[in-house]
Amino acid sequence: MVFAVFVVYLSGMLISREMVLDMDIALNAAMFGGDMMARMDKVAGIAASLMSRNRRFLTLKVSELLFHSPVRAGEIIEFHVSLARQGKTSLTLQINVQVYEPVSDQRRDVTSGEFVMVAVDEALRPEPILWKPEMLQAEADARLQHP
Repeated sequence: MVFAVFVVYLSGMLISREMVLDMDIALNAAMFGGDMMARMDKVAGIAASLMSRNRRFLTLKVSELLFHSPVRAGEIIEFHVSLARQGKTSLTLQINVQVYEPVSDQRRDVTSGEFVMVAVDEALRPEPILWKPEMLQAEADARLQHP
């Protein structure tokens, strides 16, 4: 079972917070990298949907996935997303994952990567992205506050 809270706050867009449980831990006493990538992919789909009026997105490409620091059981991870590139039918999202320590209010970088998402119709053919202007403006404002 995964505890997840979906939040929409724009400052690099915090999309989700999750607590890492014992069952998420691999033999090396840290979270399994494939599990982290799957969670990041889910967050990319949520973020793409928040920025547009499209119903469906598929992952086209994942690149520059870097693991900076291990994640242990009991830690809270945050998924922050920023829009790196806008296309006609696709968007590129930069996802940064941090461990959040609620007692000290400190954060530690753990994973980052780029996800290219493509908007698709019911037949899974690419379709134009119907951008939400207010989300794009909020993203631009967040970049100005946190370059």
